[in-house]
Amino acid sequence: MPIRRPHPKSRHGCSSCKRRRVKCDETRPVCKNCRRREDEDTCVYTTLGPFVFAKDTRGSPRRALQKSKSPRSDSGSASDRPSHSLHNPFTSSGATADAPAINVQHLELELQWIRHTHKLFARNEETRKVWELSVLQEAFQAPFLMHGIIALTALHLSHEHRDNQQAEWLSMAVAHKSTALSMFSTQLNDITESNAKAMMSFAGIAVAFSFASALACPDPDDGPSLPALIDVFVLARGVQAVVNQATDFLHHSNFAPLFNIVSPEVIIPEATLEAFDRLDNLNDQCYEYSAEHNVQSYKKVIASLRDLVCFTYAEPRSLTLAAGWAIRSSQHYLKELNNRAPFALVVLAHYCVFLHQARDNWCIGSWGQAVFEEIKLLLDPSWKSHLGWPISEISIP
Repeated sequence: MPIRRPHPKSRHGCSSCKRRRVKCDETRPVCKNCRRREDEDTCVYTTLGPFVFAKDTRGSPRRALQKSKSPRSDSGSASDRPSHSLHNPFTSSGATADAPAINVQHLELELQWIRHTHKLFARNEETRKVWELSVLQEAFQAPFLMHGIIALTALHLSHEHRDNQQAEWLSMAVAHKSTALSMFSTQLNDITESNAKAMMSFAGIAVAFSFASALACPDPDDGPSLPALIDVFVLARGVQAVVNQATDFLHHSNFAPLFNIVSPEVIIPEATLEAFDRLDNLNDQCYEYSAEHNVQSYKKVIASLRDLVCFTYAEPRSLTLAAGWAIRSSQHYLKELNNRAPFALVVLAHYCVFLHQARDNWCIGSWGQAVFEEIKLLLDPSWKSHLGWPISEISIP
């Protein structure tokens, strides 16, 4: 009997190759197998890959890398600590020296999360309640999520405090982000019902952190840019990769409201609707000019953006469109952006309009204007002629 050649397993291959039980070469954004099968949209990586960039986020403030103070209560196990007096809680032995220290900063950050920061992710009252309390409850069982919440909330406070406390909050944000990612990464290959909610929550927080941290960079080269936005998109696709591992469980859990997407009833301006009609027409014209143009893939990309527009007009500062469209973007579209394909950039310019409308959101700020200015520099005059609506909407002071 011939000896079967050993088959090296691919632990970090895409979900399509795993499903077909074939060796994946792990090429990103699309592996060779999926490219050969013209199956690019199902080439989703569910392991560490989509989150690698977040370990060295472009927006991580370089001058805020000092180690943040860790709470004393984190050190040692409960059995290592001296026992307290249970007979009389008011005796000096039980009320002073033996009591673990309280980290007031962490309490302040948790209060900030409950009062303000969690609202960043809310679409409505139902989803707000999930992010306010359900996510926080998960964090008590998942340290990486608690570190993520602390990191984002500290970043939020650094935005609000334009004083001598800002550097301290930035330092804490970066330190907790690094700790969170390190702990989170170890569980990416083992997503189960016990950690799925925490993993999904952290993935969303990581996307928000990536947007916001770029705004805190003292060096403009590390701020919002087209390459940085593409990195955010790659990270955002990781959110969907995590959800795909436990879809049924999440949809029937107390996180279900996050998946019940009900479009708000708002009036979309006529100019916006016409802009999307022009995008659809331009997509068809590109296909007529070149059969290599993936007209169907672009139709999905444009339709996805059109579907999310209502959330921006219902609440201009909402993060729903900014993050939602990034999560839904296909591998093909990311590849086109990486190649600086003109039509992909024109579509992205329209997305920048909605980023610009959300500029009062502390996570978004100047992203729309900064990326749009880069797009204008990359396109030649013939393609710039298709930027009429974005130019009229993104006013430069």
